[in-house]
This record gives sequence, structure tokens and C-alpha cells, in this order.
Amino acid sequence: MIRLHSTRLLGMGLALALLLPPGVATASRASDGLTAGSRRDPALQELADQVVAGPNPNPGAFLFTRRGPDDRFGAAGLADRSTGKPMAPDLRFRTGSVTKTFTATVVLQLVAEHRLRLDDTVQSLLPEQVRTDNALSGAPITVRQLLNHTSGLYDYIDGLLPHFRSLDQYWPRDRLIGIGLARPRYFPAPGTRFRYSNTNYLLLDLIVERITDRDLRTNLERRVFAPLGLRDTSYPLTRTTIDGNHVHGYADVSLLLPDAPDPTRFDVTALSPSEAGASGALVTTAADIARFYRALLQGRLLPPDVLRRMLTDTVPTTGSAPPAVAYGLGIYVYATSCGHAYGHGGSALGYLTFALNSRDGNDQLVAHTNWNPFSDTGIDEDFWAAFQQGYCASAG
Repeated sequence: MIRLHSTRLLGMGLALALLLPPGVATASRASDGLTAGSRRDPALQELADQVVAGPNPNPGAFLFTRRGPDDRFGAAGLADRSTGKPMAPDLRFRTGSVTKTFTATVVLQLVAEHRLRLDDTVQSLLPEQVRTDNALSGAPITVRQLLNHTSGLYDYIDGLLPHFRSLDQYWPRDRLIGIGLARPRYFPAPGTRFRYSNTNYLLLDLIVERITDRDLRTNLERRVFAPLGLRDTSYPLTRTTIDGNHVHGYADVSLLLPDAPDPTRFDVTALSPSEAGASGALVTTAADIARFYRALLQGRLLPPDVLRRMLTDTVPTTGSAPPAVAYGLGIYVYATSCGHAYGHGGSALGYLTFALNSRDGNDQLVAHTNWNPFSDTGIDEDFWAAFQQGYCASAG
């Protein structure tokens, strides 16, 4: 599930011979994964220890930083309570809404290729979605407004509970879009203010598919995963399992499954990622997230003018919790004690992740914990404090 920067943390290598879109450069494969010199850092370790210390419910946590070629980390607790596997930053996990920056990158590549314009409207691109009884019958909504969450469209996540049957149920994209469009808009005039909505990114998914005649997974693999060598990153819509060594996610499911053993820390790893789709279904690792954002911010995925718009065509994130202060085209701007950072947070049921990066992509942090509730238990204060402190420590 994907509620970000809010006190409501709700959750419900391919061949490099592929042609690259304009503005894409192939990354060196020498630094895949953690670097050979990656080492445990005492300050980061102390922060990770605080996240899992009792009485916190977090089974495990890590903070992974990359400054130039230097990798450091702190990791504490367990990645799998049933086996006792320790938490580590090289394990795969569900990223939640960090996925949105990946999706937005594909959309902006199509803008760079002049196959799509930011001012194109959803109504003109997806006319079959417009009905007199749904939210697209109002004022036109542009691609830009989908990307920066100013469309006003209802967030389908908020309407999922009545349709819930099991953690592993498959959610067709059209059904999720239908839930999002069936309810009135949060505000009638698009572009007037920020209101985070996952429905926006499912519509962007449909637009990408319509323009390229390929699904989003294929576009991500050809345009992002393969060029950057993200061999531990996947978009597994129909699979409830996570391949390879991975983190198990835990959640408080007492509202959904009150008779489950240990319902406050129930293993929800087998959640169907179809529930999130283009807004949050990605599985990856800390190193792959860092590699993606560094490539993006250093101009290896988008041409300079389009990247500048991604980062500066921003709106204030009214109602979002600090340190988020603005939202661009698929990317947050964070105000930290050491200056502005760029990235995204991701909330999936059982998983909570944040990625912060300097504007030049040189200083980076990926923080993760494998507990995220279904019930409204408020902000995970220790985790939030840890990732903000960890980023500024890594940035010097």
C-alpha cells in the first residue's frame, strides 16, 4: 500500500543490447550491488539499532548510504522472524511508492521523444475512460497534473477495503482505476493544489501502454532496468513471492485478520503487488535504488531540460509530514538540516522505505524497515528520525 508522508501509513538482467531512448547512457557494471569496500558504519548502526529497539514493533531495519564510490551501512534486527535471518542492505524488498519515480521516468522519456506532452489531457489520451458518471467528466486533467498529484482524483487505495478478500488476491488495473474514478474528485479544479493519489499513476501506466503499445513492465525493463544493470529489480504484478534472498514484511493486520497468530506482527510478504501496480509494485534492493537515482540525477536517463522540469516543476506538499516540502514530476523535494534532497518514500504493507539524494546524485541514502501497519498507528517516529539523521551524516 502506498500512503506517503502522512500519519496514515495505510497498507493494503536483461540484455544491454536493447536500444536506449534519447538521453540514456549505459551504466558501468563494475559497481553493481554493494561495492567491495562497503562497510558497517558506527553512526548508521546506532540509528538502525534504535529503530528495532524495544518496545518498537520493527523486526529489522537498515540504513545504506553511498557518497561517491563509498558505501556504508548499518543493519539491525531480522529480515525473517521464522528463520532468524539477519537484516542486510543487499536483500530484496517491496519498495512501495519509490516505484513512482521509475514510472515517471518512463513517462518523461516519452515526453523527451516528443511522443507525449505534459499538457496533453487524460480525456484526449484515454477517451474510453471518460463517462458522465465518473470523475473524468469534469475539467480536463493533464499528464503534468497526474505526475505531480494535482489532478484532484480520488485515491483508489482509500476505497479498497470493501473489496478485500485475501492478501494474495489479484487486482486488475481496470478495477482499481474504476474505484478511483467512481468517487468525486477531492477538488474540482485540477492544478490548484497537491493531493496525493495513487489513481494518478495507474492512469499514467495506461497512457504509457497506449502510446508505446507495450506494457509498463516491458518499458521499465528496456528503458531503465537493463540500461542501468538493475539485476535485482523487478516489476512482478502477478507474483506474490519474491525471488532470491529477500526481506519478509510484517504488519498489524488485526483489523483484517483478527484471528491470525501474532496479528500485530503478521508475515505479509505474500501480498499481491497487483494492488499497487505502477504506483508501488517494484521489488528491488538498496544498491539498485541508489544506482537508479544517481543515474537519473546525473542525466543518464533524461535529457537536461526534461530532468530540470522533473525537479523544478513543483507544487507545495500541503498536508505532508516533514521533511517533504514539495513534489515535482514523480519526485519529492525534502528539506533536511543539510539542504534540499530529492527522492521518494514508499509504503507497502509490511515495508517502509525512503530514498534521499543530493541534487547531483553524489550523496545518497536508502533506509528501510520491514514493519508497516494496516491500522492507523501514526508515524514510526524512530524510523523517521533515523533516515533523516542518516542522510545528513552521509552528506557530511
